[in-house]
Amino acid sequence: MPSESSHNPPTALHFGYTTEVPDLSSVEVKTVHPESLLGEPAVFTVIGESHYVGLPTLDFHELCSCKPLSSDTTHETPLSVGVAHDFDFESEHLHAQTVVEGRSLEHFPGADDATVAYRFGPDAWTTIHATDAGYETYHTYPEYELALYTETRLTMNTSETAEFEDSTAQQMTNPNPRR
Repeated sequence: MPSESSHNPPTALHFGYTTEVPDLSSVEVKTVHPESLLGEPAVFTVIGESHYVGLPTLDFHELCSCKPLSSDTTHETPLSVGVAHDFDFESEHLHAQTVVEGRSLEHFPGADDATVAYRFGPDAWTTIHATDAGYETYHTYPEYELALYTETRLTMNTSETAEFEDSTAQQMTNPNPRR
């Protein structure tokens, strides 16, 4: 999350991935936006420390925080311009690949096209933008002149894709099954 005060500003953003819904009871929820990704129900949530994206039916949950996380898989990214990381997460249903880039604050495109956005203070934003293949986020940190950009691409695992295509084909060839 972009810091709301100058006391102990964060130095890293932590990304946690799990197949289980994380406990969000200890975080301050700023805004929640229902959405769909890959044709499944999803939720985008801006929290006091950053964001949460969940696709419960696909066993995918990403929690991003300025505080260290205890998730199945975690990754830490320093808050600095020029940083570049990428990491993957795999569940039974899908594969997620996240790319993180530290960009200068002037590269933040604003909140107008975001699916969900929250302004913490002047030039301090968290935005999430749903795309056909996943989602993009920006976390801006004016104290570092930083716009931390992420792009997460989600792809169904091959067996899931085959099951979906079989189900769709069956519905198309027999749209009114007898009961």
